[in-house]
Amino acid sequence: MSTSLPEIGKVVEYTRVFTAEEVRLFAQISLDDNPIHLNEDYAANSIFQQRVAHGMFTGSMFSRIFGSIYPGEGSIYLSQDLRFMKPVFFDQPITARVELTAYDEEKRIGTFATICANEEGKPVVKGEARILFPPL
Repeated sequence: MSTSLPEIGKVVEYTRVFTAEEVRLFAQISLDDNPIHLNEDYAANSIFQQRVAHGMFTGSMFSRIFGSIYPGEGSIYLSQDLRFMKPVFFDQPITARVELTAYDEEKRIGTFATICANEEGKPVVKGEARILFPPL
């Protein structure tokens, strides 16, 4: 993947769905085996009334954008704050959107508004990230 020059206002989006099998694998890798993600009976009695994807799994969509799309190869994820707004249900399209809002040329650090939205366009995760751009 190639690195692009920083452009304030640049927006990149990526859409995917989270499957029950992927959530099971994420639970194994992250060691987060909260039954809200894995147990249908437990989740049916929760505030969500069904199983939900891990919030951090949803937030990982930003990592794909930053590491593989923009800025891409050689970029370094410095920080990310996340606010979990709504649950993410299995097999529901989720779109991650990042927008470059500031760029420090001397330090090569970009600040991005980050948001994941469901198919109705409602935010499920919001935040801000700081990314070190690779040398040009």
